[in-house]
Amino acid sequence: MKSLHDFHLKNNAVMGIYNNASVPSAYHDPMVEYKAVRENALLVDYSHMSIVSVMGDDAWALVNYFASADVSIIRDEQGIYSLVLNEDGSVRGDIYVLCSAEGYYILSENIPAAEIIASLTALLEKADELDIQETPEIADMQTQSWGAILLEGPYSWELMSEIHGFDVIGLPYYEYMNTDDELMVFRCGKHGEFAYMIIGQQEQLYTQWQQLLANGGKYMLQTGGLDYQKIVRIENPGWDDALWASYALNPVELQMQWAVQYDKEGFVGKDAVEALSHSEGTRKVIGVIVEGECSGIEPGSDVLVDGRTVGQVVNATFSPALQCFIALALIENDYAWSDIHGFNIQTRSETVAAKTKGMPFIYNLSMLVNPTEHSFIDASKAKSAL
Repeated sequence: MKSLHDFHLKNNAVMGIYNNASVPSAYHDPMVEYKAVRENALLVDYSHMSIVSVMGDDAWALVNYFASADVSIIRDEQGIYSLVLNEDGSVRGDIYVLCSAEGYYILSENIPAAEIIASLTALLEKADELDIQETPEIADMQTQSWGAILLEGPYSWELMSEIHGFDVIGLPYYEYMNTDDELMVFRCGKHGEFAYMIIGQQEQLYTQWQQLLANGGKYMLQTGGLDYQKIVRIENPGWDDALWASYALNPVELQMQWAVQYDKEGFVGKDAVEALSHSEGTRKVIGVIVEGECSGIEPGSDVLVDGRTVGQVVNATFSPALQCFIALALIENDYAWSDIHGFNIQTRSETVAAKTKGMPFIYNLSMLVNPTEHSFIDASKAKSAL
């Protein structure tokens, strides 16, 4: 069987370890891959994605208790984004849950498959409470040679439609289609761009990768690694272990309560996160944008108002789209409002003026591209609404 991993090594990709798997960190200079995902299309290997199947008549009860979102609202060929909480209400990681005719697939880029399976198995001790009559069959699909790749960018839909037909263009967000070559094409994405995750047997994924490369030249397609996410996941923030390392944050602090369904009967961490939602806590994550010149911002830098520390920078980067430094900061509730001037960030070398900013930081090009009206390759159509 031809291997994507061998292909990456042959093509001199810089490899890294993500979620216990070896996948490319980068193929090119970071700005090449950033430009591709923001302006054209970027192809990346998502073999680090855990894929766990939970099959059987009572799979729903188990998966729904594991996830913070309400899995009952999705049907065959639909998916949902959810957090996975610890019992204290803090976030363990995030997942996609995909519904099939036989059960569910749980996908996670930051929770290892073995941990997902162990958690689900432990929850089976509540089988009577959850009204589970038949024990679901739980399996790590990577042991069956499954994997995933991701095509992301404003014109990824057009490239995908060349290979899989016009059904791709009409595919709603968080739905998937089964292809003739037994792959699942799932429309998802965390960075504000059109994105399609292709899931299935690794041999078919290798073939798909080659097809995308063969067709992608006219779209200025680039191959990439996962390092581009260090920038785009601050510009369009959500959950990412790398962003929130060393911080035990909950959905209230992260302003991600939209990913929690408080009125469903029960889920891991429900009591704790519900109490947190009523108290509103003492701090929240808010975007901060530097005003004026700055040589750089480091995590841990203090956020000040009138000389008093009101928060800390959790993560920061230079945004090529905005041409300035941006940061995610944990700020006291009284100051955690968008578009407020008068803040300062104290770095190791300077004090820089800043203001808070609503998130996401940028307005993506994908928001200005309509597949029914625009095209990257058809000269008779505009490329976007710009």
